[in-house]
Amino acid sequence: MNILKKLTFLVLVVLLVALPLLAACDDDDETEVPTPTETPTASPTVIPTETPTAPPTETPVEDVKITIGNMSDLTGQASQAMTIVDMALADLVRYFNEENMIPGAELEIETYDTQWNPANDIPGYGWLMERGADLFVAGLSSPPVTLKDRLAEDQTVFLSLTHNDAMVEPPGWVFCVSSPPSTLTLLKWIAENDWDYETLGPAKVGAVGWVGPYDEPLHGGLEAYANAHTEQFEWVGSYVNNFGFTWGPEVEAVKDADYVFLPSTGGGIPTFIREYRDAGGTAKFMASDAQPAFLGLILDAVGWEGIDDTLFIFPNRWQTEDYEIPNLCNELLNKYHDPSDVESIQYGGISYIGSFGMWYGCLSLLAESINTVGPQNWTSADLYDTASGFSMTFGGCEEWNWTDTKRTSWNYLGIYEASAEAQDLVRKDPAWYPVLYEP
Repeated sequence: MNILKKLTFLVLVVLLVALPLLAACDDDDETEVPTPTETPTASPTVIPTETPTAPPTETPVEDVKITIGNMSDLTGQASQAMTIVDMALADLVRYFNEENMIPGAELEIETYDTQWNPANDIPGYGWLMERGADLFVAGLSSPPVTLKDRLAEDQTVFLSLTHNDAMVEPPGWVFCVSSPPSTLTLLKWIAENDWDYETLGPAKVGAVGWVGPYDEPLHGGLEAYANAHTEQFEWVGSYVNNFGFTWGPEVEAVKDADYVFLPSTGGGIPTFIREYRDAGGTAKFMASDAQPAFLGLILDAVGWEGIDDTLFIFPNRWQTEDYEIPNLCNELLNKYHDPSDVESIQYGGISYIGSFGMWYGCLSLLAESINTVGPQNWTSADLYDTASGFSMTFGGCEEWNWTDTKRTSWNYLGIYEASAEAQDLVRKDPAWYPVLYEP
């Protein structure tokens, strides 16, 4: 046993000595020179403290801001109506944003107070451009006329709630959400429905107002139609003053007329009505959609009796009628405003409901234009292209549209009447009458 243990020990020694020698040799007995290696250094190990989550998503793209430059009157003669017109625009912009009607875009408004002074049109344009205005709007007649050439140079669209020929002749970057002088259509309706000229002879027609670009085309329409249809009407004349509130000469000039078109703006309306009636004038009054913008002011001065039977012509529905636009108008009024304010706004007249329909058309046009090319790519030039072929139909109203050469939107007008009995404006005739362009 001792011999066996000794042999086993010797074999193990031999193996321990031989193994390193075998590892150092290759098959052809050549020895490889070892290459130097760097001693690895320790590096810190980061131990996660939270369970890994899904990879982060991309940062969402912010909505593109589209700025509407609003040239308004906040402190001048038209301010009582224009502040309500501006409110209707603000409510509809809020509605379009809340309903995401232009995905990827957010509408905002910048408003400049022109103080109803044309001298402020150019400074106001510059002020709004500095604040990023992408398009311009106004319920005033002066800014689109003053700025027409600048708009063409800057390729910027102006959507005007009013109309006169200087805005649109020749067709440019001003699009009127209005019609040519509605008085052409009004006199035609009177000849066919209100005055029996075959029995009574031609009706005497006159007009009164203030100097300026709003009354001028309305009076011009009356004169043109009367002179073209002398068997129906006798033109008494157009009598205007320089923003005065006493009407002695004008009252005397139209005292014996059968129909008198009222001043269009502010305190000039009730002061003329009262002075005319006090002087014994018995004419039936006529009006467009301008005068009922000051309905509350008129009623406070002369009441419904003072304007009973007055004929109005305008393209939109009245606020008490059950149709799409009046219903949406009343919905947003009650949603966004206190009940006492709603009552005051509706008592004030057509400023909210009348402009509401027009603004709805403007924003629908804007939505179609932006949605077609995408908010990131949209410019005012795209709005011009869309407007030049745009049309839409309001619930309860007729279709309106623009073309490459037609820059007025409304194609039909409705006839309303002031009623002392109903204490409201009522639809005089259910039909819609085509806008006349020529007498």
